[in-house]
Amino acid sequence: MSAGGEHVRLYGWWSGLGPVMPHDSFPADCSLCHKGGNWQDLKDDFQFDHKSETGLELQGAHARAQCLLCHNDRGPVQVFQAQGCAGCHEDIHIGQFARDCTECHGENTWRPFGQVELHNQTRFPLVGRHATASCRACHLGNEVGRFTPVDTACLSCHRADLAATDSPNHNGLGWVDRCDRCHIPTSWHQAQVAP
Repeated sequence: MSAGGEHVRLYGWWSGLGPVMPHDSFPADCSLCHKGGNWQDLKDDFQFDHKSETGLELQGAHARAQCLLCHNDRGPVQVFQAQGCAGCHEDIHIGQFARDCTECHGENTWRPFGQVELHNQTRFPLVGRHATASCRACHLGNEVGRFTPVDTACLSCHRADLAATDSPNHNGLGWVDRCDRCHIPTSWHQAQVAP
């Protein structure tokens, strides 16, 4: 029996006790990839071409990830199905947004892109300084990735700014709403006061 066949047979026999041959589709010579001893550590000069070996090309953050991030105690070699992002990643938005994560996220970083354009489809389009604010600047107290609607009135975020304004005294003059009559969203300090 060949060495590979022997490993397949042993793998099947020991499968209830943990992996003796954890990579049933790879060469039987563990030293090609692993340091001796416990066979857990990879060689310092280890190179693995995921696409040529598995048919799946890893891109972006997936290509930089440690093998054990995906190939762990879920099985000898995790079999990944074509489930998209949800096959591995939790939907932290709990269904608030589209199931296609790539509409907002790329593979290089999980930080969303195009959020201003997406937010502009809501009842509060982001313009001026609002377009550069972080999501958490307005969506206070929300869990990461989950956004509850917020009050769109200027005072809901800028009450302290209004209270600190004394030249002119906005509260004394009754100027406590409709800030956009005088102020523009690119700069709070530039105001056009009507005569």
